[in-house]
Amino acid sequence: MKNIQSQIGVTLMELVVTLAILGILAAIGTPVLLGNIRAAKNAEAQNTLKAIYLMQKNFFAENYCYYVNSGKSDNTSLINQYLLGSSTPSTGPITIGGNNDFYFYILPGPIGSTGSCTGTNSNDYVAYAQSRSDANLIYSLNQQNIKTGF
Repeated sequence: MKNIQSQIGVTLMELVVTLAILGILAAIGTPVLLGNIRAAKNAEAQNTLKAIYLMQKNFFAENYCYYVNSGKSDNTSLINQYLLGSSTPSTGPITIGGNNDFYFYILPGPIGSTGSCTGTNSNDYVAYAQSRSDANLIYSLNQQNIKTGF
């Protein structure tokens, strides 16, 4: 009788084929994953602008003016405090700093601040979400719910 040994382990060829398949899947999957992450961050910024739009309607109902910031810098914590009513503006509701790929600011619109709407109040506004990683990626929304960049 012959002594038959069973094969234990894998051959070098099987290992090479498996690594090649994993390499192909990684090469295909990585750009798709990164694209999905970018799309999710963009959708989050757009949804935050919609929340700002809704809170501006409430602010206008109480103050007969819209809340605005001065300048195109990161005013997210001010928006959290004065528009969204957060007692801890550095923690939310809008994520601030490097944890959010976008920062937010609200500028007066074409009509601007006249009459009783002065200082941090305006007769109209444009809310902006600007990407920290891509200076050309800016979304905006005004008091008439007119969107740009979406």
